[in-house]
Amino acid sequence: MAMKQRRPPSAESPSPGTNSSALARIEKNHGGEKRSATKTIVTLIKNWKPRTTPKLTFSLILYVVGLFLAFFARPLPVTPEQFEKYEEKLRLIDSDDVLVEARLKAEDAYRSTRMELYERQRFGWRWRGRFEKLIIQELKRKERKQWRALKALNKERERKLRDARSELGIWSEEGVREAKNKFWEKYEGGKVFATEQTFYDAFNALLNGRSDGKSDDKALEFMIRWTFRILINFTIGMFGAIVGFIFALPSVIHGFGASFFSFVFFFILAVITAISVVLTFLGLLYGGAIGGIVGIVKVASKNALRLEAKKKEEMKRLQERQQRQEGRNVEEKFSDLGGDNRDHMD
Repeated sequence: MAMKQRRPPSAESPSPGTNSSALARIEKNHGGEKRSATKTIVTLIKNWKPRTTPKLTFSLILYVVGLFLAFFARPLPVTPEQFEKYEEKLRLIDSDDVLVEARLKAEDAYRSTRMELYERQRFGWRWRGRFEKLIIQELKRKERKQWRALKALNKERERKLRDARSELGIWSEEGVREAKNKFWEKYEGGKVFATEQTFYDAFNALLNGRSDGKSDDKALEFMIRWTFRILINFTIGMFGAIVGFIFALPSVIHGFGASFFSFVFFFILAVITAISVVLTFLGLLYGGAIGGIVGIVKVASKNALRLEAKKKEEMKRLQERQQRQEGRNVEEKFSDLGGDNRDHMD
């Protein structure tokens, strides 16, 4: 007597298209997010009313003016007569043998006195007796006197150079170039500070243990934390560059013999230009870093979905294999039971 086989009910498992459709939905959402972000920016620009936000409008105007002055503005042209007067005064300064010889003698005397004082002030000189102390005190007084004389000669030379540069003016190509060189000098110093500080942070992190002592940190969290640490270091470095430029700029303007109004106006415009350039650099840095992090997060989410889909497929195949194995076992049991029944009937 043949008995009908009943297969056990199969466990519910997701269809293969479920995860692929989820990935498609995520990609579609990402594309929609990009389009919606662009649309939102365009809408904000269209609906922006400058009069309702005067502070923001004024800040944006200053920012645009600073970028224009930094990369597009041109200094005032120098006439041939002005340049000729400038060159003539420079030749007079170089040909002033009395001042040049006096400066050279003052520098040599100051250098020799300083070297003699350094040789005298060795370890234990305070206990060598009163005579030794008197000699050193006399050398110190001599050093200070020679330094004041050298400083006075340098001031006289700077005065003559300022008088020569005043023929060009701070708004000339030479004056603007010197101000820009001073800014880029401070700017490079800020970048060096940020790089060195990041190196020290990484070195301290290695000394204290991987990932600041948390060995179970995920790679993505580690990357995000260090990205923002680098951004903070560069922000501090750029802030220090602006402060250093603000303190160094007055000497540059004064060196061209600018009047009071030219001094104030040039100083304000130069500071606005420096802040605009630094804000642009930091904006690009922050935008690139945040965009990179967002891209990495999207790639990580897609990879996680793919891994999950692969894991579910493997689970599905394992369940099907187990079901087939259980089905064969049931068939074998029913076939053995049918054989026993025939033997019993015989």
